Amino acid sequence: MADEPRLAVESIAGLRPYQEDSLVAETLSDGRVLVAVADGMGGHAAGEVASALALETLVSALEDGMGLDAAFIRANEQVHEKAAEPGKQGMGTTLVAALVDDGEYFVANVGDSRGYLISAGGIRQVTEDHSFVAEAVKRGQSLEAAMATPWRDALTRSVGTEPQVDVDVFGPFPVRSDTALVICSDGLYKTLSDEDLRRIYLQSENPRAAAQTLVREALDSGSDDNISVAIAEYGEVPRTATQGTMPMNFVVPSEPDPSPLSEIRERGTADDVAAAESSGPPTAAVVAAVVVLGVLLGFFLL
Repeated sequence: MADEPRLAVESIAGLRPYQEDSLVAETLSDGRVLVAVADGMGGHAAGEVASALALETLVSALEDGMGLDAAFIRANEQVHEKAAEPGKQGMGTTLVAALVDDGEYFVANVGDSRGYLISAGGIRQVTEDHSFVAEAVKRGQSLEAAMATPWRDALTRSVGTEPQVDVDVFGPFPVRSDTALVICSDGLYKTLSDEDLRRIYLQSENPRAAAQTLVREALDSGSDDNISVAIAEYGEVPRTATQGTMPMNFVVPSEPDPSPLSEIRERGTADDVAAAESSGPPTAAVVAAVVVLGVLLGFFLL
């Protein structure tokens, strides 16, 4: 396993008039690696404040030596306290983070931002969504039916909206070589399936290119939300960029020359070609005669 990960982030407002996502991918002072995304809610300013404060508190708590669970709880306290200020009532945020420490990683989440593990062999969603849709599907309702309800965007758990919060923590898992931790907001996976995420990742040259391409593809596929992704790749996930893709400088070939001269070049003899080129554009009858002659000469020379 490679000791140092390759880190990348990408975030855009997308079709929204403002950006409420915040994200981070960095190595902490104690050597642990943090990759995290927060998707704020509560409207412009409030949502932005909630997501930024949650990540700022998360990093500070981890730098103080806290574990991931305790750091999430501190972030919830800080956002909830801030939400009492005028204009901030009801604000909150999702929060998902992967923390890598000494060859192992934990993933924690509150809300519906997700953590994935990608390798050449497949993709796995590590986290579980805390949303109305996810809960409805668990109860046996179809995804299509759940998405058709007015509550399709509702969260069942978030950071800052209540004094206490339950945090889901997954792990520890060993960090395997040639794998990538991909942390994202729902703006990314709204329009890209898990297999889309994996395919795009494997067709990208490196984590930076993967982050940029994933965000662009989500937007082009119709995502109407802020779109954010943070990546930590260990080793190098085997890429398939040369399979089924074209280089950026690829030029579409011109159509085959439909002129009679091209047919002569392909099927006639050298003398036929020279004669045709020197005489200008031949008639159809001449072309046919020359082609037949070339074929007959080839036959008798066998």
